[in-house]
Amino acid sequence: MGETIQQAGELFTAAGWVAWPLTALSMVSFALCLERLLYFSRVRRNLSAERIRKVADALRASDESALARQAGAGLLGHFVSSILDNSNGGRIAESAVLAGGESVRPGLERYLPFLSTTITAAPMLGILGTVTGIIKSFGLLGNAEQVTDPAAMAVGISEALYTTAFGLVIALVVLFPYNYFRRSADRALGVLETIGAAALESNGSSN
Repeated sequence: MGETIQQAGELFTAAGWVAWPLTALSMVSFALCLERLLYFSRVRRNLSAERIRKVADALRASDESALARQAGAGLLGHFVSSILDNSNGGRIAESAVLAGGESVRPGLERYLPFLSTTITAAPMLGILGTVTGIIKSFGLLGNAEQVTDPAAMAVGISEALYTTAFGLVIALVVLFPYNYFRRSADRALGVLETIGAAALESNGSSN
């Protein structure tokens, strides 16, 4: 264990200063991925097929007591409450459904822009480390006294390689959770659209 930690420290030192922002980026991204994973697991339970069916039936029947009981709290309850709050005298317009969708969108898409930026920024930081490492190597080449020292040259080359690899690993690790969260958000919005359609159908049944 101690040897592994020592090797990790040596790799971190060899990567140069770019390793610090890359490490910070990876830690924040990991924490946000964990938070989003827990959030979407709650959303998935909240938007169960049986619950969606009961809420849609209550909307079509304009049964407010059943609607309040079935919608409950969470994402679904917030969406239904927003629709009802924006309805005009009990009549639900399409604008109310759209407003309800927009009211829950920020929660579904929270932190996704940061994760998307991380996927782009991490490789770019790695490339920056590559450039600085190569510059360091060429700087040593310009010094005749240090050209004969292979270890000195290896420092700049290793910095160039490690930072690129580190940035690519971060981007790849974040890419898969980000795509999952993106699809989960789109899927949740699609399910809520069916609730909105049921809400619009309630206008026809009440006429």
